Amino acid sequence: MRPAVSPVVNATPTSSLRHDLFSVLMLALVIPGALAILILLTLNWQKTIEVDARAKAEQFADLLQAGLVLPLWNVALDTARPLMQAVVADPSVAWVEVRDATGEMVLEFHRPEDVLSSTIRVSRQIVKEGTPLGEVSLAYATDSAQSDALRSSWLLAAVVGCQFVVSLLLMSMWLNQRVHKPLNLLRSSAASISTGDLKTAVPALRHDEFGVLGQQLDCMRIALAQSVDVLEERVTARTTELRLANTHLEQALQNLRQAQDRLIQSEKLVALGSLVAGVAHELNTPIGNGLLVISTVLGQTHEFRASMGQGLTKTQLNGYLDQVEQGAEITASSLNRAANLIQDFKQFAVDQTSLRRRRFDLKQVVRETLASVSVVRKYAMAKLHMDVPDGIEMKSYPGAIGQIVSNLFENAVVHAFSEQHAGTVRISALLDGEHVVLTVSDDGAGIAPENLSRIFDPFYTTRMGSGGSGLGLSIVFSLLSGLLGGTVDVESSLGQGTVFRLRMPRVAAQRDEA
Repeated sequence: MRPAVSPVVNATPTSSLRHDLFSVLMLALVIPGALAILILLTLNWQKTIEVDARAKAEQFADLLQAGLVLPLWNVALDTARPLMQAVVADPSVAWVEVRDATGEMVLEFHRPEDVLSSTIRVSRQIVKEGTPLGEVSLAYATDSAQSDALRSSWLLAAVVGCQFVVSLLLMSMWLNQRVHKPLNLLRSSAASISTGDLKTAVPALRHDEFGVLGQQLDCMRIALAQSVDVLEERVTARTTELRLANTHLEQALQNLRQAQDRLIQSEKLVALGSLVAGVAHELNTPIGNGLLVISTVLGQTHEFRASMGQGLTKTQLNGYLDQVEQGAEITASSLNRAANLIQDFKQFAVDQTSLRRRRFDLKQVVRETLASVSVVRKYAMAKLHMDVPDGIEMKSYPGAIGQIVSNLFENAVVHAFSEQHAGTVRISALLDGEHVVLTVSDDGAGIAPENLSRIFDPFYTTRMGSGGSGLGLSIVFSLLSGLLGGTVDVESSLGQGTVFRLRMPRVAAQRDEA
């Protein structure tokens, strides 16, 4: 299945190439057409006025020239008047003047000057058989010619306008068929390709530039479809590899967690074994003292019984009772001490080997942990200062907290101090709302900055080969962040000591019991 392609934004063009081309071509036709029409109208105007008006004027002049020969020859001017009236019947004739050979005016006609505007003047010589008889002149007004020219110009403009409209229609049809339609097909094909449709072929177009563009677009579609198929195969193969790698990683993570749990359990058992050995050593003293006192009292009792046959004095009786009483007190004190050690050991052992959540007082758990740890080793180089107030009641996992305190205390003693440089380990706690902040600090050697980010890594230790396993702080982080749901912050400066600040909820989340 091909990956989804994002929809094309603003697929509809904001401007039309068809309109732009149409506008450009229309302007290309309008401007030259308008200039051509203007020139044609000007030429037609001049032709109508100059040619037509002059032709009519000369026609009337020729008519008068031919019609006035006999009246002037016979000096019968009255016979010329009907001809004059026929000529001036044309309203465009402004005036007519007829002169004889001496230049004297014999006939004339004048229209009012305000009726006509511009005129064209024409003159003809009247001659009979080589003898000059006179001259006829007339003025022909151009008003009628101008009207005819105006009508002719409008007709010409109408014809040119119709031709222009027809040209625009033909041009629009040509643009639509040869430009707009191919562009729409190409745009539709490009839009289909952009939305992921690589199966629909680009329609075949004419063998022109648009056809070549369509062929190139179809080639691009085919190449893109092939690339997508190859990419899908690569993605499928890569997905399979990633799933397989993810399965291996999950298996490795599960194995690592199991190994970590086993290491934590082994560390607990090692600590418990050391605790048992230490407790046995500690119990040896009070029990030995008790046995010694009991043996002494038993010997004195045998001597007292033997002396009874010989008679006892009050002094001997009081001495025996004093010795028995003193021995009983020593024995009771030794046995009480042994009983307390056994009780502390019992509670600590139960907490260390169990992940059961219960209610407890934080100070009591810290005190029992430190007491048990001090049994295992004698930390002469480290002084302990505990500042955990009473009344911090928690519902959590005391075994995990005891393990954390034990590991942090031993880590401080082993790494912070030496036989030549003793110091102090301080353990304090305070309430912060529904959380408890437990702080374990020392004033020892401190941690180098380059090592600070790695102290919680499994098997990382600066005492490799000297008894360090590199698991103590890793177990602290695992128990705190996992079982207790807390966090840890570390601050350290070389030569000034280290501070571990643990923040955990007063009520831990319920976990499945192991």
